[in-house]
Amino acid sequence: MNNEKLYSADEICKELNITIYTLSNWYRWQTKQIKNQNVKEPYLPEPIRVMNVKGRPRRWDKDMLAQLKEFKKNIVVGRNGVYGMYSNPLYKETKKYKKSIENVDKE
Repeated sequence: MNNEKLYSADEICKELNITIYTLSNWYRWQTKQIKNQNVKEPYLPEPIRVMNVKGRPRRWDKDMLAQLKEFKKNIVVGRNGVYGMYSNPLYKETKKYKKSIENVDKE
């Protein structure tokens, strides 16, 4: 990381054409999935925390930006997408949810 450019959350969001709220949601959803044991390890790059700056801002390097771009490219969007269970208040009424419950009951 010698003299490598570090990107702020604002710069990352501009590169990805998303909002800071979306970026924060991605990390929050990842934490929930790990906590619920849906995934075993993080799939998003862990941002670097600048410890000597007030608020400990997050920073990403070029490789991390590439990982986030790849993640965004593969994400299914919309209220019934990959993260619909978190963002759609009516998720439990969707066919996707009901089908997943049926599959769990069969096991």
